[in-house]
Amino acid sequence: MTVVSRGYAGSPSSEIEEAFLLFTENLDMLRANEQKILETAEYFFCELPFAWCSWPYVGGDGPLCLGFLLLGWKDGVLIEPRQGCHGECLVLSFGGSPLSGSNSWSGICAQCKMKKSNRDTVHKPFSKKVIFVCDLRKRYPQRIKKWEEFEGKKFSFAGDGLEPAVQKRLLTIELFKPVTLIDLITELKEGIDRPKNNPESGIEGETPGIKLSPR
Repeated sequence: MTVVSRGYAGSPSSEIEEAFLLFTENLDMLRANEQKILETAEYFFCELPFAWCSWPYVGGDGPLCLGFLLLGWKDGVLIEPRQGCHGECLVLSFGGSPLSGSNSWSGICAQCKMKKSNRDTVHKPFSKKVIFVCDLRKRYPQRIKKWEEFEGKKFSFAGDGLEPAVQKRLLTIELFKPVTLIDLITELKEGIDRPKNNPESGIEGETPGIKLSPR
């Protein structure tokens, strides 16, 4: 028996099957609009409840947004050959151990749109997938953290036991507000053109100067 170590695991949800069916029915259209999605942050970070990656020991695992999947399929690192035919499987989720290399994945056949899964990758080693996703999270941050100073109080033996003090709190800043899958599909079908919004841009170019909190 092979034991596959896991860190993050996608949470079961009654919406997963519904979202997966909607995704499957519109997969070809989503792929045909790849460039538009990659150039529009609100599309790029569209959340998919069935798409995630998981591994222990190191950070970087968690949900996979639509943009990450498209880049992974484009690069080939999230592609697995379909056994028994000449088609290919588009990986939607995967997990395993960076130490042992044991892993598993699940996805969808690009031709028949059927769910597929397997233990161990064939096309590229598991470590390639881990490195690929970790690099994407650094390159395309959806949210950042920063320390903010504020006027607070601290304990003192003098007076009423409190005195003014500058304190710090850790804030999470959402850089983009992604659309839902159903809204994305609707906009693509209706030919709505959103202004290009580079998912790498951060907050008006100020991201490099923000002090990030320790991971």
